[in-house]
Amino acid sequence: MTSNLDTTQRSDGDRARARAYLREFVPAMVGYVVVLLAVGTFGDLDGDSPWRFLWALLPVLPVLAVVRAVARALRRSDEYAQLLQLQALAVGFAVAMTACVVLGLLEFAGLVVPVAPWLAFGAGMLSWAVAAGVAHR
Repeated sequence: MTSNLDTTQRSDGDRARARAYLREFVPAMVGYVVVLLAVGTFGDLDGDSPWRFLWALLPVLPVLAVVRAVARALRRSDEYAQLLQLQALAVGFAVAMTACVVLGLLEFAGLVVPVAPWLAFGAGMLSWAVAAGVAHR
């Protein structure tokens, strides 16, 4: 006889934690997109005004809300889910740091990659997502 614990369905608690995460994460991401579009439209980032630096940093505010949502979701998770997520974060961090080193060395050699920080960020985020998927499988 199999146990009810062997089910592949998510528990009520898992669903409640996922809803709480989405209630915090989705508005933060929507805010990020809205602020990013506003900065791109009205920020005059190519101009001479010193205000352009403040405009350029404005999208950091909703990103901080995203960080808060992820941290709170991690804190609400059980120990096993925390372990899996932290392992995935470690992989993402290692890949991002490796990408930074590779891109930095290429720059020392004279190769200018204008989107280098975004490549490193993308590599870290993508590897975190893939590692999380593999770990949770």
